[in-house]
Amino acid sequence: MKFFKVSIEVDKEGFIHNKYGGNASVEFLDNNGYPDFSPKIIWEEVMGAKSYALELIDYDSAPVAGKIFIHWVVGNISSNMLKENASRENKDIIQGVNSLTEGFLRSTLSEEKALDSNLKSSKYIGPMPPNGDHHYLFNVYALDIPKLELKPPFFINDLHDAIRGHIIGLGRCEFKYKQYKK
Repeated sequence: MKFFKVSIEVDKEGFIHNKYGGNASVEFLDNNGYPDFSPKIIWEEVMGAKSYALELIDYDSAPVAGKIFIHWVVGNISSNMLKENASRENKDIIQGVNSLTEGFLRSTLSEEKALDSNLKSSKYIGPMPPNGDHHYLFNVYALDIPKLELKPPFFINDLHDAIRGHIIGLGRCEFKYKQYKK
């Protein structure tokens, strides 16, 4: 397996800009006040890769939420980068369900409302750490297939089922985000 470099723009202390999370001004928030303006992320091209997939995870959320928080799940990336605001603007990628959804197996929502919640949560959701600064991890997977046969809404486990046996490279990048102050 090839290991490759992944990078995003951070300040000298390793923090991404406020506009990518809960401390953003209103133009970077969705209609419900959640941050959905995704950062630019770039990685080294991997020889033989026909597509890429990525996930953005907050492991520091476990003591707060009782689970890791999934911020972004993306497949069918055809190049070695996602431009800023790709979650809103890039219609060529497929995006999985983030942890804001209420449409999980043990949900009390009707099937229709669960599906609606999953579809609305199939996008980037920026950091909003309530209990202090958090660390975040991007995992980028180089794949030997050009397209994943996934249709929204899909969960992170569906992504992993689809990429299993097709991963030819892995890149990782960590960053921090300041405590949510609103």
